[in-house]
Amino acid sequence: MDESSLRILLTLGGMIASVAAAFAVVRQSVKALTESLADVEVRLRRLDSKIDRQETEASTVGQRLNILAQMSSPDSLERRHRELGDLIARLGFIEKDVASIKSMHNGKHPKNGEM
Repeated sequence: MDESSLRILLTLGGMIASVAAAFAVVRQSVKALTESLADVEVRLRRLDSKIDRQETEASTVGQRLNILAQMSSPDSLERRHRELGDLIARLGFIEKDVASIKSMHNGKHPKNGEM
């Protein structure tokens, strides 16, 4: 072999070694990126779960707030106050009736067989 063939072989060998080293570096980088991507995916799934729970809780709180708003609406409060006024008025009539019935009673209870 002459000197030019030896140089070509050395150059070719160096290029093959460079390509192999570059391949090893790329392979290691791809492995690290894959692991990093898997970690990011796990974190993203956790965040999705947290967001879903938060949305559910926000919806529940919104429904409760809507119920409370309906309960304290002016129309609802007015209706309740009317019902309460009606109950108070009826209670007054019942108290008068009880007092009347009580006044009719002479306070003595008949013994067995007496009237």
